[in-house]
Amino acid sequence: MIRFMDIDTWPEGTALTVAEDPEPGFRAELARQIHAFHGQTVPYDARRFGLALRDAEGRLLGGVSAVTSWGWLFIEAAWVDAALRGQGTGRRLMQRAEAQARDWGCHAAWLDTFQAEGFYLALGYERFGVLEGFPGAQQRAFLRKRL
Repeated sequence: MIRFMDIDTWPEGTALTVAEDPEPGFRAELARQIHAFHGQTVPYDARRFGLALRDAEGRLLGGVSAVTSWGWLFIEAAWVDAALRGQGTGRRLMQRAEAQARDWGCHAAWLDTFQAEGFYLALGYERFGVLEGFPGAQQRAFLRKRL
């Protein structure tokens, strides 16, 4: 549900809305505007890619979603099905994502996690920041690695 807010403090002829579930195009439009602003000082050059490991029926067993920009790889999401964990699948997916980023000229990678910090530390990532209590009593760790 969208709620309209008091516009007294906003420029004439504008209205602020709050959307609990914004329309799909909103985030894309916002990102385009931010990238255009950044592009005024640093050219924006981003490339997205995904790695998907599937079984013979097409069921997703593991994957990585990532974006590269300004020489950095950002791991947006990485996941491996419970049946394949502990067998090197996640490690190999991350190695492949890092190799792709190096091929595209990246020198480093970063990510954030609250459940798999030990996994990433074992892959050579190091902590550079943390949010306490996110979520609950856990910590959200920010990690980076030189490629």
